[in-house]
Amino acid sequence: MANNHQGSVEHAKKIIDDFADLAQKKNLNAGVKLQFRNLDTFIHPEYKNSDLKYVKRFNDTRLSKDEFKEIIDYIHFKGLTSISTPFDNESLPLFDELGVEVLKIASCSSDDWPLLEKVAKINRKIIISTGGATIKHLNKVYSLFKGKGRDFAFLHCIAEYPTPPENAFLNRIKKLKEEFPDIEIGYSTHESPKNKSVIPYAIAMGASIIEKHIGKTTDTISLNDYSCTSEQMENVLNEIEFMENSSKGEFSTSKALEQLKRGMYLKYDMEVGDQILEQDVYYAMPLQEGCLNASNVYDVMGKTLLTDLKKDHPVKLEYVKDTKKEALVEGIKQDIMPMLSKAGVTVTHKDDVELSCHFGLDKYRETGALIISKINRTYCKKIIVMLANQDHPTHKHLQKEECFELLDGDCTLTLNGRDIPLKKGMPILINREVNHSFRSKNGCVIEEVSTTHIKGDSVYDDPSISKLTVDERKVKIAL
Repeated sequence: MANNHQGSVEHAKKIIDDFADLAQKKNLNAGVKLQFRNLDTFIHPEYKNSDLKYVKRFNDTRLSKDEFKEIIDYIHFKGLTSISTPFDNESLPLFDELGVEVLKIASCSSDDWPLLEKVAKINRKIIISTGGATIKHLNKVYSLFKGKGRDFAFLHCIAEYPTPPENAFLNRIKKLKEEFPDIEIGYSTHESPKNKSVIPYAIAMGASIIEKHIGKTTDTISLNDYSCTSEQMENVLNEIEFMENSSKGEFSTSKALEQLKRGMYLKYDMEVGDQILEQDVYYAMPLQEGCLNASNVYDVMGKTLLTDLKKDHPVKLEYVKDTKKEALVEGIKQDIMPMLSKAGVTVTHKDDVELSCHFGLDKYRETGALIISKINRTYCKKIIVMLANQDHPTHKHLQKEECFELLDGDCTLTLNGRDIPLKKGMPILINREVNHSFRSKNGCVIEEVSTTHIKGDSVYDDPSISKLTVDERKVKIAL
């Protein structure tokens, strides 16, 4: 709301009414933000009655503590969250005195260290606008609030009033999410409601908090070029809903497309134990329920039948097993289990376990690793096991930053061509987009701690690996 209350409690309540109705209609987690300034000390004595733009505006819209309390109580009564921006240290006691729930730091105060250091001691949700701030500076702000254990967020912001769409610089949202993956990132916009809103695009880029100046027009009150009415905000929310609805669901092959595929059928009678080869099957319509189709050819070839089947019978996955694959996997498990036990690693049913086999399971013992995923959130923990004389090929991660620590055995990590022997108790950091590989002479167990693991984030130097899908390079197993 900023100063759009015009110094009137009644007008402030009308704004709150409009946006409380909108929040209820759209089922929003919404709040109304005020601004706190102790004008008696905030304005220099010689300028208290000047016509300077902001001084005059602050004086003209001045509210008493009791008036602020009435507005804040009304915000709570209407089911909204109370938020305020303090512009001076003297205003901070108001948060406790008036029961304000969220504290917002304006872009102009993001380097106001006397204010920030006081705010960091306040146990509230804290939202910080970042207009004009460099990443280097924001790292200092991050360290201050993280060190105090605060729940805080950064908002991308352009301090241009109003901000034209071409100056929105929304890619900054992605940069902030990469740099600060463990906090919320949002967007504080000063766009004109006359332009097409960029808010849906900010949300698509990962913004989870949106701040927008709001107000209400009357016969005597008009709004500035960057504030919107509830009707204008509802139009933006409709655009957001359209964007989110078009993003829902999982990609899947449609039934209509499935019906056009050729099913897989047997050319001859076959018996239990027979191996299915390419010359044993043909492909024809229709694709019967549960029948494999032509796209499944490599899932079936070389596998063994579990039951007798007659000529022209549909081939289903439950009818076959890969005895060769099972034997390979079982042999690998027998070698790895003692290594995990020696390293003191316990595997539970909750863990995801896979063989990373870059050139196929047949060549796993030369190239690959077993990976146990313990947890994958904004932080990630994995256990990596390598057999004797096994190596993991050169690759890099575009988004993940990781750290390796040796738990048992021997491992040599190669970073940008430099060999680094891993040692127990000495973790090694691997930054994003840094080429690395690792190998073991006698076998090893490594702990990996990283940022979120994202499927498909690994880029390999060897193009023959990159041509394979992630599913082709990964074999899920149970230990």
